[in-house]
Amino acid sequence: MGGMIMAVPVLLPLAGGAGMLALHFQSEEKRDDRLLEFLTEGLVFVNSLVIFWLLKNRMGASLVLFRLFGNLTVRFKLDPMGGIFAGLIAFLWPLAVLYSFEYMKHENRKRMFFAYYVMTYGVTAGIALAGNLVTMYLCYEMLTLVTFPLVLFPMTKEAKRASRRYLYYSIGGAAFAFIGLVFVLSYSVTGNTEFIPGGILIPEAANAHRNLLLFVYVLAFFGFGVKAALFPLHGWLPKAAVAPTPVTALLHAVAVVKSGAFAILRFTYFSYGAWFLQGTWAQWAVMTGALLTIGYGSTMAVREIHWKRRLAYSTISNLSYILFGAALMSPLGLAAALCHLVIHAFMKICSFFCAGSVMHQTGKTQVYELDGLGRKLPVVFGCFTIASLSLMGIPLFGGFISKWNLAEAAFSCGSSTGAWLPYAGVGVILYSALMTGIYMLSVAVRAYFPVLAAGAGAKQETDSKKTTQEEYRDPGWMMLVPLVIFAAVILLLGIRPGPLMELLTGIGGEAG
Repeated sequence: MGGMIMAVPVLLPLAGGAGMLALHFQSEEKRDDRLLEFLTEGLVFVNSLVIFWLLKNRMGASLVLFRLFGNLTVRFKLDPMGGIFAGLIAFLWPLAVLYSFEYMKHENRKRMFFAYYVMTYGVTAGIALAGNLVTMYLCYEMLTLVTFPLVLFPMTKEAKRASRRYLYYSIGGAAFAFIGLVFVLSYSVTGNTEFIPGGILIPEAANAHRNLLLFVYVLAFFGFGVKAALFPLHGWLPKAAVAPTPVTALLHAVAVVKSGAFAILRFTYFSYGAWFLQGTWAQWAVMTGALLTIGYGSTMAVREIHWKRRLAYSTISNLSYILFGAALMSPLGLAAALCHLVIHAFMKICSFFCAGSVMHQTGKTQVYELDGLGRKLPVVFGCFTIASLSLMGIPLFGGFISKWNLAEAAFSCGSSTGAWLPYAGVGVILYSALMTGIYMLSVAVRAYFPVLAAGAGAKQETDSKKTTQEEYRDPGWMMLVPLVIFAAVILLLGIRPGPLMELLTGIGGEAG
């Protein structure tokens, strides 16, 4: 029975969310909102405590929950790489729930919202703790089902279109990923799909059908890449910005897009094995896709004037930093990819929550409407500025560490393979950093230093804005506490990255 605790982080949120759905159909009264909040935060907090306890006491433990057929099992295992992702979601989720209480205060159907919000935690934990490719794939499919109602939540025409698009893209991507699962099982040295550092392909059989397996790898890379918003399969992500900010923040920071990137890292280093992919046309194909996405996403973000959609394009660009690290097929590449996976989560959830706070307090959604709001919402825009500088890769902020490691891994890959594409990747990262400075700092500059237009008409408009903005202020503590914590973590990771990088380098060395 002691081993069953491995399944608690997955099953507890699923059972709790299902119970909340049942309560939803029994009562729609608002007087029990406090009970709903207590139940939601309690479930999430307890689940996070269980994950942290597992990380401290049960590293390496595994559990076969049940057998499908033959050697195929639903299996959970806690290894260092899964522990990184599990620890990340365990830290972020309770704070995201706290933020959402104030954001969703005046919304209807809150029981349904929080039920699926909690269940998404359980499914994401299942991806982190998956001990084999079958388990990860099943949880990957379930993630689509539990997040679909969250995208649909506003029930507007735009939300309905966005949720359908999200569903179609996700189902199509999962089909390509399933092909990869079948071929890994067919060529597995273990007879199952267990995750093993260095991969599980039978060398003789894999080399005999090398081009076929490389083609399947590219299909699976782009299949899992749908949730990671890989170009040209990214179209669902900007549209999903219609969902409430607590949803889009988790979609962009940890739950959906990070699950796609994490699945690619698992599939590359623990199923196929970097040894099989290094120097092949498949490596250059997926690397090209990642670099195109980095450039495309950052360019589109500069053009976008809707604040949340601008951040969505930023996510498209930044997620492919992780995929670029995966495509480097080296221990340092894996460590750099995991580093950006962790740091980007804090940068992006902080950015989205800042945008959501401004929208909640002022109703403003467009970048050009933010003039002068920095003085009215100083804590929100202070945290946003920290996240912006980090996303740019400024030294002493977390984003600099991950980009530096990616560049170092790219130079190492280029020198070992003699290929020019990894060097080009460094140039693309520099271009993206420039674009990031434009699309992120332009928001901060508008907020702190509003543009002074000439002419009486412009002055009258400015005076009108000042009168209106006198009513604006920072949100309550439920929103501010998560923002301040995220900003502090960004600074801490930038100033003292050593412990994190030591851990990630060990994971990369083992799997690469």
